Amino acid sequence: MSSIAPSRAARYPARYPWRLALAGLCALLLAPLLIVDVPPLGDYPNHLARAFVLASLPGDAVLGRMFAPRWALLPNLGIDILAPPLMALLPVHAAGRVVIALAMLTPVLGAVAYGRALGGRWWPLCAGLAAWNCCLLDGFVNFSLALGPPLLAAAAWLRWRAERPGRVIALAAAVAALTFFLHLMGVVFMVALLGGAELARPGLLRWRALAGRGGGLALVFAAPALLYHHSALGQLGGDAVWSSPAKKLEQLADVFATFDPVLDTLAALVAVGVPLLCLLTGRGRVPLAAAFPAAGFLVAYVAAPFAWKGTFLLDTRLAVMLLFTLFAGFVPRAWPRAAVAAVATAVCGLFAARMALLAAAWTTHAASLADLRTAMAPVRPGQAVFTATVELSDAPAYWAADARRLKLSGGVRADEHMGALLVIERRAYWPFQFDIPSQQPIETLPPYAALASGAGSPAKTRRELLGADLCGYESLLLLDADAVPPLPADRFVALAVTPFAALYRIDLCRPAQRVSRQ
Repeated sequence: MSSIAPSRAARYPARYPWRLALAGLCALLLAPLLIVDVPPLGDYPNHLARAFVLASLPGDAVLGRMFAPRWALLPNLGIDILAPPLMALLPVHAAGRVVIALAMLTPVLGAVAYGRALGGRWWPLCAGLAAWNCCLLDGFVNFSLALGPPLLAAAAWLRWRAERPGRVIALAAAVAALTFFLHLMGVVFMVALLGGAELARPGLLRWRALAGRGGGLALVFAAPALLYHHSALGQLGGDAVWSSPAKKLEQLADVFATFDPVLDTLAALVAVGVPLLCLLTGRGRVPLAAAFPAAGFLVAYVAAPFAWKGTFLLDTRLAVMLLFTLFAGFVPRAWPRAAVAAVATAVCGLFAARMALLAAAWTTHAASLADLRTAMAPVRPGQAVFTATVELSDAPAYWAADARRLKLSGGVRADEHMGALLVIERRAYWPFQFDIPSQQPIETLPPYAALASGAGSPAKTRRELLGADLCGYESLLLLDADAVPPLPADRFVALAVTPFAALYRIDLCRPAQRVSRQ
């Protein structure tokens, strides 16, 4: 008999295909970040500009005239905490993509870990279909960063809560405190996941068990509760805005929104239809630890407002939490080989199609980004530049064609905040920097604050733009410039014109009134 021990591959042959599949999934999910250095993720360029300012102050005198840091207890600091230190080691856009990678990948890895703790194996890998979900594509980076830690903490809770309660509670308390600073909705996610795990444990009706579980959860969430009470967000009043039932259904369908409604619908059918069919036929189960939070998210989605305390798409964020819980919490059982092959083929094909579509859209965006940088080249540090984008009502045929494929299937455009590159790459001022006191750790200084308060939103119709008061701005950067005729030469002098963007010098800041330039 040989004394040589069998290799790990021989002892655990089933582990390696799964690990290879996980590694391949992660590599494919990260691949689009290699296509373009500024991904078109809605609000992301604005968040990156703020992180760049925080990393540059107080040493940058130009940016120091425009902005100042304003640190406070804010439950919305993910990119503000992570990106500035990375910018000391990496170029600004590389640091930004590292943060995006964390925001995209950690929820998937968390879902896989949570699913494994519940007894699942292959199905949680399907969470890759939700990695590039509507919230991340809209640029809600902090919210996305806050989804992974609760799932990982819940996986540890399920595995070791009974065996090592003290260590698990201490670990979960640390994760809860960290998650509070990433984004408050992550704490809500964690409350639901850990609460579901405790409700599912046997012996709940015994008073001692009930007190022990309630006390453990209280220890975990004591710090976030205290922090929220003293935070700027906790002091805001009720400004809730509710959506109509029809809009609720539309938002629920938009969770998978990328750039093709057919692929989005197919992804939703797989995510919901496969588990539902298996539950009806006895081919799968949802353990109570996952069923409780999933039911809670569904009810909360129906009841939640669209916006509250400066946070928009609040109900849609709950739908994203529900989606990851369904991917992580469903455990298939006794599938026939034919069913395994059919579902695996469908999921892999759908995943490949969605990733190919994302890659194609981002490749197109790379050309637009080059145009934008050409148009911005004449801008000097310290200049105030107004930015505008062409709205649907200005060019319906242009947007119907959507040649650049940067309008998400939910109707939201993915590049509205690309003007924030003026701050990062030209060290110029633009008026749409995110600086809400209850949301972001930065403030705009006078006289720029007055410019920001009168700017409105980045999107303006051509008619509104021609009638706007642009005094205080030296230049105008117009995105989607090829969608509308050139601006009138008696007010605007073209400095750089490309198909995607055009830069104009403002010679007449109000209609029919010439203002002397200092």
